[in-house]
Amino acid sequence: MIKEQLKLRNRLTEIQKNYPLALARLWVPHCHRWDGKGSKSERAIGCGQPMKRINGKIWRCDKCDITEQRTSQQDPFLDLGEESTAIFGGNRAGKTELSAMYSVAVAAGSDQWWVKEWLKNNDLPLDLIQPEPSTVIASALSYGDALGYVRPKLSKFLPAGTKLSSWGAQNKAKAYLPGGGEIISMSADSGRRKYQGFSAKMIWIDEECDLPIYEECLLRIIDSCGSIIISMTPLLGLTWPNDLFILNENNNNSFRYHKISGLDNPWVSSVKMRKAVNHLSEEAQASRLYGDFTNQTGLVYPEFDRRTHVVKPFKIPDHWPRYRTIDFGVTNPFACLIVAHDKSDDILYVVEEYFQTEKTTIHNGHEVVRRFKDYEPFDFTVCDPESKDSRLLLARHCNIPNKGAPKHIGVINTINMLKSKLAPDADGKPHLMVFDHCKNLIKEFRLYSWAKNSRGKDQVKKADDHGLDALRYLICFLYRLNRHL
Repeated sequence: MIKEQLKLRNRLTEIQKNYPLALARLWVPHCHRWDGKGSKSERAIGCGQPMKRINGKIWRCDKCDITEQRTSQQDPFLDLGEESTAIFGGNRAGKTELSAMYSVAVAAGSDQWWVKEWLKNNDLPLDLIQPEPSTVIASALSYGDALGYVRPKLSKFLPAGTKLSSWGAQNKAKAYLPGGGEIISMSADSGRRKYQGFSAKMIWIDEECDLPIYEECLLRIIDSCGSIIISMTPLLGLTWPNDLFILNENNNNSFRYHKISGLDNPWVSSVKMRKAVNHLSEEAQASRLYGDFTNQTGLVYPEFDRRTHVVKPFKIPDHWPRYRTIDFGVTNPFACLIVAHDKSDDILYVVEEYFQTEKTTIHNGHEVVRRFKDYEPFDFTVCDPESKDSRLLLARHCNIPNKGAPKHIGVINTINMLKSKLAPDADGKPHLMVFDHCKNLIKEFRLYSWAKNSRGKDQVKKADDHGLDALRYLICFLYRLNRHL
């Protein structure tokens, strides 16, 4: 019996050394008091054993008679999106590790016995992985992140005999698996063009990249009928992954998301986790612990809430005043907003937007007239007061008479004016609403932020602000107009 045990141990040691994925386990919640609240917790202490899934995210310990909602590393693989799956995880949730496991498994294919063992050991369906080997792209935010996080996690599960190319270099690297599959390690900071020309069965994006990189990755999986996994902790506010996966306005089944929490990870102390983030804001804690998207501190307009300020389009009554407001740009966007004014409730509705780069002022002026002629006549058009030449071009060549916004009020004062429009009045109503197809302006509200290292002064980052600048011009012009009435 001892010989059999020694033989089994040696065999497991050999497997662990040569085929580590075969023995890799995804964590499931254990029957512990893992909420980190100590004696203040309403949860029973628990027996410390793995819990059993009842359905979905509901888990149970029969011994302790505890049934509760928990998260698991298994969850994303039991409900993958047809095209893309997002794993929004708190810190120490193991989202990078589970993505690395899946990447190696897809690259190898389920014809490999050790891939089948991984699926079996983790109660995953055998058809989760295609049989044949394939190409997988592992994309990090930077090559520093690739070297520091992504490649070490992949290496942990690569089988013996894998040949590595440039694996320790600050550039694109490849891992050639013995069965014929390959994993290409890339970096989002190398730019969109570096992703062109590839075809992959699966792409793993570690942490939130810029939207153009993600869009390019979608194109890389078309001919292979592949999929994307994005694993991230949402720390940048309500950005594009929130729009695409959580809001999912088109109810597209191709895009799924899952949240996993480090507080549910049985190998991490939830008490220490909570202590580590205790100094952060509630919003930051929600992101770090649960993978929640929040309006992070640093946003200029944290008052903006899509549920409150974004509405479905409706027909504008004929008697409502209509305004055009413009911020000029060539390399940066030329931004024009069409705003209707419900004077009975004093609510401004942004009903249309026009954003365009790399075009002349005259071209943009003609396009604005063409697109929004159904809203004419406009009570007035207001523009950036610093761009006198551009204002003259609009008037002379595009038949857009216009006025410059008042300069003396200042950026910070007009920001505060806009903030007051967003704030609810005594009846709970805001005084600024946005039609839901004005996606560029909505995006700016969620990205526009205060500059860091401004030496105590209120300064904003000059980014994600062109539609917001146009809106500020209008609001301060209306303020001055009303004062003179």
